[in-house]
Amino acid sequence: MLKKTVLAAAVLGLAATGVQANDISGYATYSVGHGISSKPKAAKEVQSFYKEFGGNTTTDRASAGYKIVMGLNVHPYLALEAQYTDLGKTNYKGSFAANDGAGSSLGFSDKLNLKTSGLGGNIVGKYPIQNFTIFAKAGYHLMRTKGTLKTNGAISVAGFSDSFSASDSKTLRKWTPAVGIGAAYDMTPELSIVAEYERYQGVANKKINIDGDKLSFKHNVDFTSVGLRYSF
Repeated sequence: MLKKTVLAAAVLGLAATGVQANDISGYATYSVGHGISSKPKAAKEVQSFYKEFGGNTTTDRASAGYKIVMGLNVHPYLALEAQYTDLGKTNYKGSFAANDGAGSSLGFSDKLNLKTSGLGGNIVGKYPIQNFTIFAKAGYHLMRTKGTLKTNGAISVAGFSDSFSASDSKTLRKWTPAVGIGAAYDMTPELSIVAEYERYQGVANKKINIDGDKLSFKHNVDFTSVGLRYSF
């Protein structure tokens, strides 16, 4: 709590200094991007179970996403931003199937889906070079990650068959630090193209119980984006 209070005071102090020395201008940015997540321990444990039994696993850690940014230029070299970010979703799957060739079969699968989005703020340091501006940012974001585990199974033995399915969802909220770098090119005084790379560190840094196991969902997300910025 103390760290958050100190950070907020520092941001307000910088903003006040900028307001006194410069005219404030603003901007709005909409960007689309591509996120790549590291694999959380929960996904590793689900897939390792299937590998032990000779099953198959698939991983999809890349996803499309987007973000909306409202910014204030409080100094020629400093801006403050409020941001909504959708980092997309990732999928991890494990499956196992067996058939004895005499009519008996067994199959089951698990699919873990993670979807992350949230709100936050950034402090941006920037350096203009003619029509270009290069910048670096640091931020803090309250990210909401919804984790869903879907289980399916079927068995057929000696004329008897049965199937089952189950789904368990949990929602995790976690304050997540982020850093980024990027560049903007001014096509007109009002309209710019922006390209950025950001790293969201320790998303969903919690352990929760799913199917009786306490699993960690902590992971990082690298997000690369390009967008349009309107200055006003």
